[in-house]
Amino acid sequence: MFELLSGRSRSRLGPPTLVVIGAHRDELAFGDGVVAGLDPARFAVLRIPQGLTGQRPRPEEREQFRHRHHELYRQILEHVAEPQRLLIDLHAGIDHRGFCADILCADPQVLQCIASQRHAREAGPDQAGRIRCIQLVADTALAALEPSCERSWTLARPEIPDSVWNRADLLYVGIEVYLRRRGAGTAAEWAFARQLVDAVTDCGFAVRC
Repeated sequence: MFELLSGRSRSRLGPPTLVVIGAHRDELAFGDGVVAGLDPARFAVLRIPQGLTGQRPRPEEREQFRHRHHELYRQILEHVAEPQRLLIDLHAGIDHRGFCADILCADPQVLQCIASQRHAREAGPDQAGRIRCIQLVADTALAALEPSCERSWTLARPEIPDSVWNRADLLYVGIEVYLRRRGAGTAAEWAFARQLVDAVTDCGFAVRC
C-alpha cells in the first residue's frame, strides 16, 4: 500500500510536483528525512513503505526483478493526478566522498538548466557538490549512436518503463544522492538533497512543464 503525504486526495487539486520515496525499501529512511523539510504547498509526497530491494538480482532472477520493477512503477503512475506535471523519483547510493548526486532525465534542456544552477554545483565550502547529469534514452537510440559521436551528457537506458520516463504530459526526473555511509543520512545530506529537488523543480517548470 502506498501512502500519499503532504498533498491532496485524488479528488482535489494540490501541489504540481510529486516526489516518490521508498521505491527501494532500504532508501526509505533517507527519503523520509528529505521530504520532512519540503514545502507541502509545492510538493506532494508518495511514500512506498514496502519497496523493492536495492540489491542487484542474480542472473537467474533478473527477469522476475524486472517484472516487479515495472509493476511498481506502473502503480506509481496511478497516483499521479492533476495538476501534477513533474515526477521526482528520489534515491540514495553510497559514495564515501559524499555530497554528490546523479540527475536522470530524458530532456536535455532540463539537464542543461540543472547543470547551470549554482546551488546544484556547489553544496558549500566543505562539500563537493558534484552533480552528474544523465540523459535517459531508449535502446534504439543507444544502438544508433556512432562510437565517436560527441554528446553533452552520459547516456543511460533506464530500467523503469518508458511509459514513466518518456512521455509528453509528465516530466520524470530521477535523483540519486550519494551518502557517505549507509543509513538514513545526515541533516546536511537531507538539506543537500532538498537543494537538488528545488533545482530540478525550478528547471522542470521553467523549461518543460
